Amino acid sequence: MNINTQIHRLLISTLLLATSVFGQNFEQFLSQALQSSPYLKASALDAHKIKEEGSILLRYKNPSLELEYASFNPDIGSSDNGYRVNYSQDIRLWDVAADKTALNKANIENADASYALKKALFTRDISLFYTQYMQTKKLLILGKQELEIAKKIYDISLARYESGSISEGLKLQAQVDFEMVKSLQNTLDLKSLNTYYKLLGFAGITQDLELDDSHTFNLVSDADTLQNPSVLLYQTQKNQALKEAEVNANSIEWINVFAELENEPEQDIYRLGVNIPLAIFNDKSEEKRISSLKASQAELLVLNEKNRLDIGLIRLQKERVSLLKLNKTNKKILKTELRLLKMYEEGYKIANTSLLQLQDIKNKVIQTREQIIQTDTALNKNAIYTNYNQGNYNE
Repeated sequence: MNINTQIHRLLISTLLLATSVFGQNFEQFLSQALQSSPYLKASALDAHKIKEEGSILLRYKNPSLELEYASFNPDIGSSDNGYRVNYSQDIRLWDVAADKTALNKANIENADASYALKKALFTRDISLFYTQYMQTKKLLILGKQELEIAKKIYDISLARYESGSISEGLKLQAQVDFEMVKSLQNTLDLKSLNTYYKLLGFAGITQDLELDDSHTFNLVSDADTLQNPSVLLYQTQKNQALKEAEVNANSIEWINVFAELENEPEQDIYRLGVNIPLAIFNDKSEEKRISSLKASQAELLVLNEKNRLDIGLIRLQKERVSLLKLNKTNKKILKTELRLLKMYEEGYKIANTSLLQLQDIKNKVIQTREQIIQTDTALNKNAIYTNYNQGNYNE
């Protein structure tokens, strides 16, 4: 084995060890989900189907061939035979071909925009699922911290009971609190398991993964809501309707060109001609009005969607300011509560603090930490929705 092979294997082993220890980060998980999701693969096939349908729109009609045999039996003279051959082909008018090519391009753009919207929504929603998974993991860790504090209080109570400084009732009260926290830990384990498999199920991943639970979703640089995939989809629908109107403006799409040879006993007859349809009863005026209405409707939907996203961004910006203030306040409170918890633990050992006071501050510490987790989760969700509204997931 040469030195390059050894180095290569060492690097692979190091990467595998790093993945098993630290877990797959969100970007790696998202990349895997985007590649393996059956939902996105099906959506991509739908876009390919639209493109194939565009080929149908542009293809020519098949030519026609007529063959005719004739037998001539005059009253006087000998009988004879003849034949007729007719070849005809429908020819699309040049302007119609250009309009249909433009419509086909608009249909493809609409299909691409539809897929982009589904992909962006998938990215947004899987980010929300991942945030929920991280929240349950953090709550699970918090539950373990609460269990450690409750165990410590119970151990102190047991030692004081054995020394005769507290009653059995207080010792049992500490024991009940400890057992209840242990039971809660089982509930948190189950909830974490459920959110983990919901995440994998939504991603279309069928094997267990070690996932990083400390990811932070940050705001991407500002973008215009006109780049949001739902707005872009309505814009392509508007363009699609306008191109349909241009196609329908052609009252006549095809003319028929034919060539004919007729063989008779005494002569051959050659014919060249054109069949031109007359747009008298059907000039496609209704189709043109329908397409124009669809274009106007799509334009209004673009405006409505942009307004909805813009007001949503204003709400998200104000919400973020409030969440950051709340997070800062809770972290400041937690520092004070942790100092107080340590003081009460030391005081409870020497009977300067009651069990009720100690358990009360313990509960407040856990409650504040839980609020910080909830606020961090809300900030992650805020960033995810803001990025989506601004079109940052539209790739």
